[in-house]
Amino acid sequence: LEEDARSTFETALASRDFLEHVWKGEQIEFFIDLMKRTMLLSEWNREFYLIPSLLRDTYMIPETGIAGHRCVYDFSSGFLPNGVFQRLLCLCVELSSRSGGNTNLKL
Repeated sequence: LEEDARSTFETALASRDFLEHVWKGEQIEFFIDLMKRTMLLSEWNREFYLIPSLLRDTYMIPETGIAGHRCVYDFSSGFLPNGVFQRLLCLCVELSSRSGGNTNLKL
């Protein structure tokens, strides 16, 4: 589990084994479901869960030199249902403004 712990804090991807160890094997399904519903965790693939709060601040915004997170969505090779992009954009703007983010946003 030492490798799982190191990997979790470096990549923000936690294995189920690591989560079971952290939560001492109790109520695993409850905690995973709670974290999914509150958007604190999401399934990355069949083996790992993404925990966004563990992402490192490695992207420097060129104009300001401020460290932060960067997220790029590429929908060019697939279908995106009507309205999903607009909802995603509103969610990102709302979360940014709620956390005191930059109000001088660029699209």
